Amino acid sequence: MRRAQAFDGGERLLDLRAPERKRRTPERMALLAAMAEGDPVRALKGMAAASAAPVDLTAFARDRGATLDTARSWCMAAEIEDWPVGASSYAVTRSRRQDTAARVRETLAAFHTANPDLPGMGLEHLRLATAPRLPAPLYRVLLRVLAEEGWLARDGAWVRLATHRVEISEAEQALWQAIRPMLAGPARFRPPRVRDIAGALQRDETEMRKLMRRIRQAGETDEVAHDHFFLRPAVAEMVRLFAALEAAAKNGWVTAAAFRDRLEAEGGGIVGRKVAIQTLEFLDRHGVTIRRGDLRRLNVHRRDLFEATGADGGESFPVGRPDFKSGWGRETVSGGFDSHSPPPPKDQPTTSTEAAPATTRPTTDAAG
Repeated sequence: MRRAQAFDGGERLLDLRAPERKRRTPERMALLAAMAEGDPVRALKGMAAASAAPVDLTAFARDRGATLDTARSWCMAAEIEDWPVGASSYAVTRSRRQDTAARVRETLAAFHTANPDLPGMGLEHLRLATAPRLPAPLYRVLLRVLAEEGWLARDGAWVRLATHRVEISEAEQALWQAIRPMLAGPARFRPPRVRDIAGALQRDETEMRKLMRRIRQAGETDEVAHDHFFLRPAVAEMVRLFAALEAAAKNGWVTAAAFRDRLEAEGGGIVGRKVAIQTLEFLDRHGVTIRRGDLRRLNVHRRDLFEATGADGGESFPVGRPDFKSGWGRETVSGGFDSHSPPPPKDQPTTSTEAAPATTRPTTDAAG
């Protein structure tokens, strides 16, 4: 008989979500000892110190028969940081945050040394390179917290040290000031390609291509397709227009034709199917949109990758602020944060909901 099923009158259930493996490691034993603590503040402090991963405060409150607000007060009493992620919260000790911050700083410094001309490191690339690996929504909360400290900056999909900048000469800046209006205004959704810009300004195409890539590295533009650069605010606007289409769609999925028509209506000119498709493929590559056959919808976890609403490329994030609201975690992406689900069967209509994952029988630990 499994230990979890051998209950006597004096036994008490400690963990409904016991791991399948490594149940006897020192970390696991320390975690169980903290869970057995009757006082919730001491239990929370012990769990946060024992585990390298953040403590799921929502699950902790549920297991103790308390509300999330009560668990947050325990978190405050234990002097542990409370990080809201969607409808959930996680408890993180300051020492854990500082250790992870040190690894992030070291990783970014090494990347900048090896790639001085790049604007930064991709957010997901950085997460995978930083141990221990936090869940992606929680990792983005960490980056926002570190950006509040001032030494880290987020530029859309890129993360960099605040001291790292791509240097643009005065001559390049002057040329960019002549180019920028060509990518803005009514042409923002159908900007000219590099060869067209070079022809209009009577410049060498190779020289122009090199400049445009440096401007992209500086965070002013995004290269949506080869030699096709869009201003970053235009890309952010296209993401917002896509979101509006998704909200109005009956099943929550958007076609390329509908996206093209919306760009043409907002931009006041012909965009064309090719440009619309290239834009959607660009968003697919960055995980902003999820594709199923010819239909797409937004990945809510990455919607703001190309939106810059603060100095760090994202909104400010005061830790533990009670009025903080977030869309993270409100919708599960099948297969994980970066996964693109396979298309539905051809004989099955698409819907706006994901299939429910298969359930497994929970394993438990019991203490006598």
